[in-house]
Amino acid sequence: MKRILIPCMAAIAVLAGCDKTAPVDPDLDPAQSSEGTFYEWPEYTSVINYDFSQNSEDFVEPTENLPYAKYFRESKKKELTMEYSYGSWSYFAGPNANALVKEDTLAVQLMLEQLEEDSKYIRDVMGWPPTTLEKKGYRNAVFLYGSGLTTDDAKNTDTGGWQSWVNVYGTDYPILLLSYYPIYCFDPKCNYSDTYYHTHAVTHEYIHTVFNSMPGCQKASWFHEGADCWLQALMDAERAGDKEIKEFGWLCAGSIIAPFIPIECYGGWLHDGSFGGPNWMNQGLNNNTRRILGGIQYSEVFPSFMGEFLGKGSVPWVWMNCTGYVLEGIAKAMGDEQVRRMVKEYRARVALCDMGRYSNATLKIYKANMGESIGSDISGKTVEKWKATPYVQMTEDETGWLAPEERTLPGWTGANIVPIDVAALEELTIAFRPEGENTNATNMSCQLCYRTDEGKTVYGNPFAEGSYRLDLTADRPANDVVFAVICNTDYKYTNTIRKAKYDYRIKLCKDAALADIHTSWFDWKKDLR
Repeated sequence: MKRILIPCMAAIAVLAGCDKTAPVDPDLDPAQSSEGTFYEWPEYTSVINYDFSQNSEDFVEPTENLPYAKYFRESKKKELTMEYSYGSWSYFAGPNANALVKEDTLAVQLMLEQLEEDSKYIRDVMGWPPTTLEKKGYRNAVFLYGSGLTTDDAKNTDTGGWQSWVNVYGTDYPILLLSYYPIYCFDPKCNYSDTYYHTHAVTHEYIHTVFNSMPGCQKASWFHEGADCWLQALMDAERAGDKEIKEFGWLCAGSIIAPFIPIECYGGWLHDGSFGGPNWMNQGLNNNTRRILGGIQYSEVFPSFMGEFLGKGSVPWVWMNCTGYVLEGIAKAMGDEQVRRMVKEYRARVALCDMGRYSNATLKIYKANMGESIGSDISGKTVEKWKATPYVQMTEDETGWLAPEERTLPGWTGANIVPIDVAALEELTIAFRPEGENTNATNMSCQLCYRTDEGKTVYGNPFAEGSYRLDLTADRPANDVVFAVICNTDYKYTNTIRKAKYDYRIKLCKDAALADIHTSWFDWKKDLR
């Protein structure tokens, strides 16, 4: 790869890429700049960890069901016409079962076998706790949606499946409520094209019953979905003996290709420019969602980051301790400074695909979504299309500072990534200034970082405002591009923060230039020059 450096001439002293014979820009004075780099993030001074094996009783496999038949018949005037048990699982259907599964005991048997195998692995090997039903000494339950039971009023041709609840003698129990469609997908003679998706989704719904048997995340629907996908993917990887996670789910795209979307977000970047809140109800979803980005709640990227860098007990800790919003709950244990640092680390690591066992999975999501034209996720609705890129469009304003595109400004805990061409530099100096009514130096951060051709990561110390000088002589960045990761660390969700955008300005020293935002700079393995 060709390197172009400014010639060192006796008559001209060059410092930080800035011509010192010219008037010094006070915003970019290297003498007033902070500096310092590191290659690995330091450990946290405070950690969160919960080990279920040290805080639970020995599990006794249940051998009986709740008295559903008696309860439905006496109180709801409903009849069970099929009851099938296997291990710690039971299946129940009413008189209006769809013909495809009405007498299909093979499909039911294979479904319960998968649930038994997966639930045992998650409980006995991975250490997660039993469900509420199991804790009470009863088998877990699957109810056939649309079959004429008290669980729903659906038709037997309706499709879908989810984790639901059944109330028996005044107590709510989390159960699986599945239509005929995913159940029939277990039958070997089923010729549906999406059988793999639906059979795996059944286990996804079981994991929800585990999570809903714990006190956490009462205001965090996004974490219910994302942590569910994380746990199932981790189970699959462990069983396969994989030392790295080969890929993320496709709905992780929003967390990676659109870093301006907040961490605690359900519904993604909405049509009106705001973001969905942490919970699915009454927090913006009626404003309509965008394709791919609208499913960001199913992204396992942040839970994966937690498990990888805060420790495998950090996600269980959330389920036992964060009864409201997740980041605010973590802050009560780790402190404000540590949570803000966590947000910065998460954003910088994703920018560099420096995600431990998930690094190549992160890179794969970048490659799959770069350049996609993303519009509305709602049929018949339109919204200005966005050409997907993790990098923000910058425009020089009348004062000489670079201003980011307004529509992709960071939301709370969101970030922008500015790619900077440093081919002509041995040093880079950048000035950063928080801007606007929602923004201040307390919750805004700028950090320079990059990978070398060999994949080595280089992180500059985050700074809140002022300027920063980065020496490039020891480790040259791949493709001569350095990233400025501008991060908002305001992690406390309120009803008004959902629409807040966090503005800022940056300034680059002489001979530094903005790199093209539609080039795949994240791929340090590829020569892009």
